[in-house]
Amino acid sequence: MAIKYKITPKNLHAHVFEVELILQNPNPLGQVFSLPSWIPGSYLVRDFAKNIVSIQAHGAGQLIPIKKLDKNHWITSPCSDEITLSYEVYAFDLSVRSAYLTNERAFFNGTSVFLLPLGFEAEKCELCIVPAQSSQTLGEWSCATGLKKVAELNFEAPNYQDLVDHPVEMADFTLFDFQVAGVEHQMAITGVHNTDIARLKQDLKTICNHHVGFFNNDTPFDDYLFLTLVKTKGYGGLEHKNSTSLICSRKELPTPKLVDINKDYTRFLALCSHEYFHAWWVKTIKPASFFELDLSRENYTEQLWIFEGFTSYYDELSLLRTKLLTPEQYLDLFAQTITRVQKSKGRLTQSLAQSSYDAWTKFYQQDENAPNAIVSYYTKGALLAFVLDMQIRQQTGNTKSLDDVLRNAWENYQACGLENNTIQTIVAQITDTDFSEFFEDYLYGVKELPLQASFDYVGIECQFVKHLDDLSDFGLTIKTKGEFSQIIQVFADSSAQHAGLYVGDKIVSVNYQQLKDKALIAEINKQKFGEVIKIGVLRDELLLEIPVLIGKITPTFCKLNTIDKLDEQITQQQRQWFYQE
Repeated sequence: MAIKYKITPKNLHAHVFEVELILQNPNPLGQVFSLPSWIPGSYLVRDFAKNIVSIQAHGAGQLIPIKKLDKNHWITSPCSDEITLSYEVYAFDLSVRSAYLTNERAFFNGTSVFLLPLGFEAEKCELCIVPAQSSQTLGEWSCATGLKKVAELNFEAPNYQDLVDHPVEMADFTLFDFQVAGVEHQMAITGVHNTDIARLKQDLKTICNHHVGFFNNDTPFDDYLFLTLVKTKGYGGLEHKNSTSLICSRKELPTPKLVDINKDYTRFLALCSHEYFHAWWVKTIKPASFFELDLSRENYTEQLWIFEGFTSYYDELSLLRTKLLTPEQYLDLFAQTITRVQKSKGRLTQSLAQSSYDAWTKFYQQDENAPNAIVSYYTKGALLAFVLDMQIRQQTGNTKSLDDVLRNAWENYQACGLENNTIQTIVAQITDTDFSEFFEDYLYGVKELPLQASFDYVGIECQFVKHLDDLSDFGLTIKTKGEFSQIIQVFADSSAQHAGLYVGDKIVSVNYQQLKDKALIAEINKQKFGEVIKIGVLRDELLLEIPVLIGKITPTFCKLNTIDKLDEQITQQQRQWFYQE
């Protein structure tokens, strides 16, 4: 017995999919159906059921009453015969998380379109995709998905959670393939682009080979698919079992004229690296609590610092280790990560464990006070990974590293997942050292990470200097709206906050000069400690003059550089970190 789904792009211009669900042997007391409220990998309740436009149930050729129980649950009247649900889903979310339908493309995640009959979670699922009429589409559409194909546009999955872990793209896309460790890989690129396919293919193959080798040449999939949407502006990625959904800006793909790797192309390769790494590190090795996900509510864990933070550490480091980046290019990227963390006052308020646990309500629902209240488990998690890596290397005389921690987890915890203290236990085992104080200070506490000492170990100079291109050291983030620059964030314990500048204020003048954008930033940043400047603002359309005392600034803009002359031991330590030599 299988749950049978059929999805049809019904009205491309109205952005409506039609879905049919056929269920045999429903609950005779009334069958309950539900739609997920969130999608794994993006920890926010998104209430996908709000996009269901209409729903009907049939049995034995007749309509069956169906009643809504709450925001994402429906129940049919008692029926012992086969039930067929027919419903329409509005799909116009241009992201990697939901569903989208126009005459350019059709895209969906199962969490947005496939209702689950409760009690049938473990049943096999069959999917039939009805193609859109070619007369209505731009170009000749093809279909790309990681689902197991049984016939043309017919697929199957062993259970519901597997079904919804495979996004589907239908469009006139560019498709290319390559082999890694004998496993078929593909990328489908949707949208207008002028990509050097040969170069992209080779660089992707290099990255994928590195990650497969990292996990001892063990792949958790039989094939892999990169789904890539190209826009003028856009960025994002979401991991799946044997695929990933990506959005990138057109300028981030390599063109035939691109000679040396630039920052834009690096950003795209790092995104591919990040999401591909997740196939091992969160889709296979995962928190123990993630083995049975409840997609109707929040599923809490303290471990996102492990799965997103460690992945964020390795996504760019792998580009260095494969020599796609030079050490200078890599250190520039890493310095940007450090700067983002150091600019955030929230690093002194929220621990990484708390950041992981509160992702649902804080990280994914940030307001203007977020820089003062939270820290990112992505960026600070990556810094903790680096510091932990250096500590392990020092404690073991450079014979072990964080690489060994991840491989140990891969070899021993696939079946059961990680508990909150599993990584700590592995670190203690491979180093024969008690790291409890380390984790108490830097994971559960908010003590500043020992970045300087960690970089010293591998011969990297770490400096912090004043920001010149923004007002973060002064305590503001601004955005120009019309005639004036408006304050959108005020940082805690800064000159701006102490003076009483507020989010929403429009800066009219600095020392009676009407300034905005770069001129405004330059004027404020040239002021020195102890000076008082007068800032004119509009608040509720009333003009106020606010004196601001320039306080002491702790620079947060990070610069990393290799040191030219190192002794042989530090040089070797650096090369082992850079290139695993």
